[in-house]
Formats: sequence, C-alpha cells, structure tokens
Amino acid sequence: MALGFIALPFAVQAQTNLPVQASPASAGRKAEAGLGSDYCARQLGTWFYCDTDPDQVRSPNANPGSPVSSDEADMAAAEKFKADMEHARLVAVWNPTEENIRRYYAFQQETMDKSGLFADTVRRLIWSDPSLDYTLQRPISTAAKTEWVDTRNTDRDLFFRGAYDQIGLFYIYRGSCGPCRAASPIVRAFGQRFGVVVKPISADGAPNPEFPNFVADRGQLKAWGITDPVTPAYLIYQKPSLDAHGNTRPVSITVTDGKQITLRPCESPRGCLTYVGAGLLTVDELADRLFVTLATQPGKDF
Repeated sequence: MALGFIALPFAVQAQTNLPVQASPASAGRKAEAGLGSDYCARQLGTWFYCDTDPDQVRSPNANPGSPVSSDEADMAAAEKFKADMEHARLVAVWNPTEENIRRYYAFQQETMDKSGLFADTVRRLIWSDPSLDYTLQRPISTAAKTEWVDTRNTDRDLFFRGAYDQIGLFYIYRGSCGPCRAASPIVRAFGQRFGVVVKPISADGAPNPEFPNFVADRGQLKAWGITDPVTPAYLIYQKPSLDAHGNTRPVSITVTDGKQITLRPCESPRGCLTYVGAGLLTVDELADRLFVTLATQPGKDF
C-alpha cells in the first residue's frame, strides 16, 4: 500500500508531461487537478498526509475582501475578557474556594492594570495636546482654581453693577417659617452688596423686621403660577429687552480683561419672571444662581 502511494505522483507527472517541481506536494496537487480529481478532498484516512495551500484556508464566515480590522479584533478580545471575567465572578461567588477566588482576582488585577495604563496614557496625551485639557477651562489645581474663582467672582460682581437697573429679586417668605427668619437678613445683605432691588412678598401676610415695606400676597403668587409655595423662595424679575420698535435690545456688560457678558434677553413686553429655587441660601449662593441664570449659557459655567 505504501509503495503504491509513493509512486502515484510520478505516474501522474508522466501522464501529464509535467517536469518535476521544487515542491512535490504542490506538483502533486496540480497533477491531480489536471486529472479532474481532488486528491486532498478524498477521504484517505488519518495516515494519508496531504498539504493544504495556505492561501485557500479561510474561516467559513470570512469575507475574502474584508479582512478583520484592528478595532474588530480589540472588540472581540474585550468582549471575551468581559465574559470570562463575569464567568469567573459568578463561579467564585457561588463556590468561593481559594482557587476560584484567585482566578477571579487575577481578572480584577488585570482590569486595574489596564485602567491604570489607560489613565496614564490619557494624562500624557492631554499634557501634549492643550486642546484636550478641560482643566484649562475649569482648573482643578489649587493655585489655578483660586485664580479662576477670584476672576469669576469679580466678573459676577461687575455684572451685577452693570445690570442692577435691569433686574430685581422677589423674595417670598412666611412669618411661620423658621428658615425664612434666617434667610431674611441674608437676602437683605445680598441686595445691599450687589445693588439689586429686593421685593419681599409675605405668603401669609406676616410682617418681616428685615423688610418693613413688605407686600402681603393678594393672589399675585397664584397669578404667577405659584400655589402653596415652599418658603423661602426666590424669583428674578427682569425688565423687557425691547426697543421702541419691539426689537430685542441686547445689554452687554464689560468685565475683567475687557470681556463682554450679555444679559439674557427678556422678550416679553411685560417683563420676565424666573423661579430660581427655594431654601436657605448664602449671599454667594444666591448671587451665583442669578449670575448663572442671567449671564451664562448652559454648560459654559458648570
């Protein structure tokens, strides 16, 4: 049997008049193809060896024109790692032997190593490319944050000085409200510091020693859409930002380094009311709420 198998390629070559090639296996395949038969496709058993052309070896699902990309390979590896780690976790929780826990902890350790590598690579990239460094917009280091906060507070104070005649604050309180008694002197100090007119409104008609000229609610809060208000509460009043022809007239205030801050326009001829919260606030917290609402765009001062 063995002798017949060895002689086969030479017999095929003689019949097809092919010269002997450098690779007998390759020549044998070509010869068999010439005879109209596929030698390698025949089921000759385990001991009959046949070379396979590497160019013809492909996955059953592979597209010859679409090689696997690096991203796809990384995603496949990441998904496999995730599945293996979850499997190890469930096994360790269900059967917490030392071996199972060690196996799960190895996954945990590799995860932390990759997290550390990711974080280190990110910071090095940010150092080399300032356009990616968000801390240049909102610093976190002690020195830079102090300077940023000081500049922002100065901008805020200058904004109120320039906009004080365009805005006001309605302060809603109750005589039976404990936090209101603490908030009233704070609200008065806010008005004095920033030059903003404060209009106190008593929800229950009770007087306020901090604001002798209070106004008792006579249904005005309900007309504004505020029923049974939580007190103390704060509403911004803003004058209309319209000229004589009904066109919006922007109001800009110059702050530090010549920057311009534009007051949020009020396009209602009767003025605008904005509810900015309730509860006991400090002077700076109250000032920040008004400044953010009236002078900044969402996401720019957060």
